[in-house]
Amino acid sequence: MKRNTVKRNVSLALGAALVFGAVPVYAADAVTVNLNGSQMEFDVNPVIENSRTLVPFRKIFEALDCAVSYTKENGAQVVTANRGNKWITLEIGKNEITVDGETKKLDVAPKIVNGRTLVPLRAISEGLDCTVDWSADTKTVDIQKKQGQYAVSSAHISKNITDDKGNILITIAFEYPVIENKDNNAFITAVNEQYKKDAEAAISEAEAEFKDSAAAVLASEGKNYHPMVFTRSFEVSLNQDNLLSITQLDYANTYGAHPNTLKSSKTFNLAENKALTLSEVLGKNAADTDSYVKEKFDAYVKETVGELLEYYQQNSEKALSAVNFCLTEDALVLYYNPYDILPYAAGSPEVKVPYADTTIKLALAES
Repeated sequence: MKRNTVKRNVSLALGAALVFGAVPVYAADAVTVNLNGSQMEFDVNPVIENSRTLVPFRKIFEALDCAVSYTKENGAQVVTANRGNKWITLEIGKNEITVDGETKKLDVAPKIVNGRTLVPLRAISEGLDCTVDWSADTKTVDIQKKQGQYAVSSAHISKNITDDKGNILITIAFEYPVIENKDNNAFITAVNEQYKKDAEAAISEAEAEFKDSAAAVLASEGKNYHPMVFTRSFEVSLNQDNLLSITQLDYANTYGAHPNTLKSSKTFNLAENKALTLSEVLGKNAADTDSYVKEKFDAYVKETVGELLEYYQQNSEKALSAVNFCLTEDALVLYYNPYDILPYAAGSPEVKVPYADTTIKLALAES
């Protein structure tokens, strides 16, 4: 198509908008979206509406390391994305975005264009702690997401498990970390392969365990049935001084009493090609590590949920081995999953130990 024809069509579209009301406005020249300096490719071109750029939701969310699910609830079409403990929800056609439970107004609502769901780029990116710059001269959006010493991207597995009639029983959206490995380091290769195997195994387990029960619920509820949802996402809490700490979050809604969320963390010393144990971080033997953990959570329970002390005392000894840990830029974080030492209502008990605590045996504690 010749350029003057393109300009004429755009002018006609703008004129129609003035007569018939606001419509999506496609830029005469394509909008370019860069993520950390690399240009993104979309199967549906970005749209500019009311000075806001909209892009296909799955592509942008997955590029920003989110697990994504798309559901229909009571006639509403809902997009949900999570990265670790951060959750974003949008409804198609509704000028709102909910980030970690806080709802804000949008200038432009998510919409469906050419069979693809488009979402506002800036609101999504900033909701995921990225910075966004717009160049009107070149029609370019530059997104910068936080990076550390090692580039960590994400791989994705999305699938719907259906019955023989094609009804969706279970929706699965998993994303897992992929550590950049330019030097073909055997340890990093093994770590990346293990993350992939763990994701594939968890998906197989979910299908084997819940497909029949999901089919039974569908038969009972009919059109009122909403598919069970399983997601896995991750967040990087430390990525410096050759230390990489990654926490995975598994979410499952199987229509029990409540959805379940479980976390697990791994911390790697990539200078030494090893996964660190809590004993190594603390510089203690196994017995002293157990004592240290119990001391920290004894104090936590007494200070925060003293009324659950008896429940905790009945479970704390046997749960010592279930403690998880991750590292942040300023603290060692010890945590348990729900039910490990406290009932579900108490959430995920967590204790942060600043590196200023002389028991932490890391170079970070000295910086």
